[in-house]
Amino acid sequence: MNLNEALDVKTRKRIAAIEAADERRARLHLLVPRIAVIDAEIAEMPLKIFNGGDIDALRKSTESLVAERERLLEANGFDVGYDEPVFECEKCRDSGYVEGLKICDCVKKLAVSTGYAESSVLARGLASKSFDNFDTGYYNPEDRGTMDEVLAYCKKYAENFPPHGISGLLFTGGTGLGKTHLSAAIANTAAGNGHYTVYETAQQIADTCDGVRFNKLPAAEKEKYERCELLLIDDLGAECKTNYSVAALSNLIDLRMVNGRQTVVSTNLTPKEISASYGERLLSRLLGEFRLIRFVGSDIRMQKLAGGKR
Repeated sequence: MNLNEALDVKTRKRIAAIEAADERRARLHLLVPRIAVIDAEIAEMPLKIFNGGDIDALRKSTESLVAERERLLEANGFDVGYDEPVFECEKCRDSGYVEGLKICDCVKKLAVSTGYAESSVLARGLASKSFDNFDTGYYNPEDRGTMDEVLAYCKKYAENFPPHGISGLLFTGGTGLGKTHLSAAIANTAAGNGHYTVYETAQQIADTCDGVRFNKLPAAEKEKYERCELLLIDDLGAECKTNYSVAALSNLIDLRMVNGRQTVVSTNLTPKEISASYGERLLSRLLGEFRLIRFVGSDIRMQKLAGGKR
């Protein structure tokens, strides 16, 4: 979803909120006729001022009518704001704009989070992954302290995004240790805070780059990996490797580092295996400019299937 589409969504929500308020006001007028009279009198005030009426006297009259209206609402069991529109964003009142023609942050957040929600990886159910439901109780007692620290660091990284002094995170460790869960939690948090976030598997990225190369896909499909604020690459090393896929993934990571854009890379490969597959240069950049996060423990998925925590 682009900004124009997000603005259209906000406009529809604003119209719906106003129409719902109008329905409540119509019901209120039927139940308390005196409020209908008050509303009509208040609505006439601008015209009376325009026709030369006494501004101070009309202002006092308006204040008196508003006070009477509030008393009537409360006396009849209604909240003072009963027939006021309920907007999703009070800052822009769902108009999409603040301070004249400045686009509200809620529009940007909607565009970004919706774009992230359309990521193919989320079809695997990762939209529900959060820091709160990452349970370190499945780790051995000797590993739990390390994983508590990993959880705390990843949460801090996401909540204070973008960080300073690093180009991203490199998650390493065996299968089923929580790398994908915490990657998704980082992505969900960053996207929820309005950052342009893309989460894909290494295989999907390689396939997309290949599709663009042969004009099967528009260039924008590849460019999103280069331009997004945060790119999360899941399962680096699990993709079907060709000379092109290795070069495409290596060049993408390198390009993002050069442009100061954050990348989180998750892999089951050891540093030695990364060097063998992608070259010593990429390994050096990853170890030198990324924060290395080592996941330890035993396969959590297998423990869950076995039916118990440690």
